[in-house]
Amino acid sequence: MFKKVCMAVALVGMSAFGMNAVAQSEQVLSPTVFMDQWEQPQALSSDTKWLIFTADKQSGKWVKETLETMDVKDMAAKNWLYVADVSGMPSFITKFMAIPKMKDYAFPIALEREGVASSEWPKQEDSVNIYELNNLVIQKVHTLTSAEDVSAFLKSM
Repeated sequence: MFKKVCMAVALVGMSAFGMNAVAQSEQVLSPTVFMDQWEQPQALSSDTKWLIFTADKQSGKWVKETLETMDVKDMAAKNWLYVADVSGMPSFITKFMAIPKMKDYAFPIALEREGVASSEWPKQEDSVNIYELNNLVIQKVHTLTSAEDVSAFLKSM
């Protein structure tokens, strides 16, 4: 009984001090094919080394501005995949406003239209979540909460 109590206290203490990254780092993502803003397939595969994920307008703007500043056009050449979760957006807005605007971007955005594929990914709201992957296994999650952080991080990759 004493061992069980000690183990429970240790686990609670580890999670309180941010030590729960171990559970996240062992998560395996499923290979998935998304359609981008031009209706072209964008694959999350074992070749993907960096997965950039946004789920709100502001964090998407941070990524867009940084990728434009960096003049990124071919995400696959860098083994990057940018996934934007648009499932919470009203379909009318998505279809007639957001996607037509995205078609002007030089880089592909894999659109998560249903919110299913990314539902189990570790993420923090109102931020850019960048996953370091090795054969679809999350090695580390980087949570970026400002335009400056996003810019500095993407430029360092």
